[in-house]
Amino acid sequence: MGSNQHSTCIVGVGNTLRSDDSVGAYICHLLKKQNAPVTIITTHQLDIAMAETISKFDVVVFVDAAVNEDEFSFQPLNDAVHQPQSSSHQINAAMLASLARQLFGAATQFYLCAVSATNFEMGSRLSEKTKQHANAAAAMLLKWI
Repeated sequence: MGSNQHSTCIVGVGNTLRSDDSVGAYICHLLKKQNAPVTIITTHQLDIAMAETISKFDVVVFVDAAVNEDEFSFQPLNDAVHQPQSSSHQINAAMLASLARQLFGAATQFYLCAVSATNFEMGSRLSEKTKQHANAAAAMLLKWI
């Protein structure tokens, strides 16, 4: 990349066998189809081992299912600010961002795109409502990138 360009990573979080929990992977798929100029990582859940990888990007956006969101939210991750809690993950995006900063000196800008989801039963399809929210979130991310 040229010196005036920023490296961006989109991290789609969620279990693809738990219906709406897979919204992060779904949005990553949409961004890939649109040839978004980003690195895409999908994972069932965040892990502290990812801290070094994400510390190397200028911008990282975590995309995950969330309860109690209207449609979707998009906001910077700040260590001191309470973030919407993802469904049931052991480590959340704010914790991982904090580790990347502390352990690897990351100057990365971290964001969370939390998409409203309601169905976490076994299944491989998003509910129609969550799919609508995901499509809106993906369109916003494409413009933002």
